[in-house]
Amino acid sequence: MGNTNKGKKVWISALGGMLLSSALLAGCSSSEQKPTASASQDLPKASVVQLPAVELLWYYPLGELQTDQQAVEDAVNAYIKPKINATVKLSPIVASSFGQKMNTIFSSAETFDLAWTGNWGGGDYQPNVLKGAYLDLDDLLTKYAPKLKASLPQMVWDDAKVKGKIYAVPNYQIAAKAQGFLIQKRFVDKYKIDLGTIRKQEDIANLFEVLRKNEPDVIPLANFGNLFDYGKLYGFAPEGYRIGDKSRKLVDPVQTDEYRDYLNRMRDWYNKGYMYKDIATLKSTVDLEKTGKVAVKWDVTMSPGAEAVELTKNGSNEVVMVPITDPEFTGIQPTMTAISRTSKNPERAMMLLELVNTDSTLFNLLAFGIEGKHYTKVGPNTIKIQTGAGYAHGRSWEFGNVFNGYLLEGQPADTWEKTKKLNDSAKRSELYGFKFDDTPVKTELANLKAVADEFSIALNTGSVDPAQYLPKYIEARKKAGIDRILEERQKQLNAWVAENGIK
Repeated sequence: MGNTNKGKKVWISALGGMLLSSALLAGCSSSEQKPTASASQDLPKASVVQLPAVELLWYYPLGELQTDQQAVEDAVNAYIKPKINATVKLSPIVASSFGQKMNTIFSSAETFDLAWTGNWGGGDYQPNVLKGAYLDLDDLLTKYAPKLKASLPQMVWDDAKVKGKIYAVPNYQIAAKAQGFLIQKRFVDKYKIDLGTIRKQEDIANLFEVLRKNEPDVIPLANFGNLFDYGKLYGFAPEGYRIGDKSRKLVDPVQTDEYRDYLNRMRDWYNKGYMYKDIATLKSTVDLEKTGKVAVKWDVTMSPGAEAVELTKNGSNEVVMVPITDPEFTGIQPTMTAISRTSKNPERAMMLLELVNTDSTLFNLLAFGIEGKHYTKVGPNTIKIQTGAGYAHGRSWEFGNVFNGYLLEGQPADTWEKTKKLNDSAKRSELYGFKFDDTPVKTELANLKAVADEFSIALNTGSVDPAQYLPKYIEARKKAGIDRILEERQKQLNAWVAENGIK
C-alpha cells in the first residue's frame, strides 16, 4: 500500500492477519468479529459499508471493441457494489495489440488489478509470472474466495501452477481440444460435399477449387494464423520431439521437412486464389468473417456447440465442424485471469473473481450484456443474441467459468455436460505436466519473437515464396538463439522425465 494512505494501510494489514474465519475487522484496534469477507455469500449491508469503496481496473482482449461497453459496465457495477462495495473499470484492448500493450503496462509498473492471461494471444502467462507481474493467489483464494476454490476440480488448480504456486484463476471451459475445419453449411449442401473425405488438411483443397470456380465473391480461406501444428498433425509430440523417438530429442519445427511441405502447400493455395489475397496485412479477420464471405476457417478447439457460437461471427451463416484430430487434453492455461502485482486491492479483486466465477447473473452480464437489450431468452437457459445491439464479442471464455453461462440458440441443452465429459475423458500427452522455465533464455526468446513477427505470418499464409524466405527465417532464428533455447528446454525436459520416472 502507498505510504500516503496510512489509514488504508492499517486496514489492509489487519485484514491480511485474519484467521481462517476470514472475519472482517472494522479497524486494527477493534476485536469485534464481523461477517466473512468472502464473496461466496452476500455480505450484510452493515458489513459492506465497512469495506472502503474501491474501483478495480480489468484488462482483457476483444476481437473488436463493443459500442455499448459502457452500458454493460454500468450494469455490472450496479450489481457488484452492494455485494463487495467495489466497482470495476472494464478496459478491453483490441486482441491484435493486447500482448504489446500489456508489456508496456508491465514495464511502466502501472497500477491495475486484473488481467486476462493465457499461453497464447499475448497472454504470456508463465513468462509474466516469472518476471513478477502477477500475485501468488494461494492465500487469497483460501481467505477471500473459498467458494471459487471449491467449485473447480483439483486438476484445474494444479494445471494453473507455476513452480508449485497458483498465479491466475482458470476461466474453466473446454480443456480438451481437437483441430479441424469450420465450413459454411450452405456450400456443403449446394455442392454436395462428402465431409467424410476430409481427413487431413490438404483434403480441403477440393472444396476450395469448387468455390474458386463457382463462387467468385467468396473467399475460400482467410486464416492468418498457423494452420501447421507439428504436435498433432505431423507426428510430433506436443513437447517438440518426434513420436517414437525414445531419446525425446527436441527439434525446431521451422527446420523440419514437415514445415517446409506445409509452407509449399500454403503458397500453392495462395497462388491459386484459395487464400484471401491481403491476409498477411490484416491484424484481425473479424470484420471480414462478419460479411459471410469466408467459406472455411481453421479451428483449434472443436468444442461442443461451437456451431451456434459461429453464427454470430459468420454473417449468420450456419457452419459444420470437420475435426481432423482426436481430442487431446490441453489444459486450462489457454484462458485465465490474474491479479496484478501492482494492485492496491488484491483482496477485493479476488472477491470479484469469486463472484464472476460462481454467480451466473454476473457472469452472463459480462459475457452477453443486458437482457432485452443485447439478447433475449428463448429458453430456460438459452438466449438469442441481438445483432447490431452493441455488445456481442463472442468471448465469454475470457471472464470466468463458462459452465455458469447461458447457451446460445442452436446449442444442444447438454452442451456443458458433453464439454465436461470431454475434459475428463480426453487423452493426455505422456509428458503432460512438464512446464518450461524460460528464465535462462529470456533474451533469446525475445529475439526469437521479433524474428517470428517479421517472417511467420507472411510465410504461413503463403504470401511469400518459401524457397526464398524459409532459409532466411531459419538463419534469423539461429542468430536469435533457437539452439540455445532448445538446449535449455532439452535439459529441463530430461530432468523432468528422470524426476518423474518416465521411461
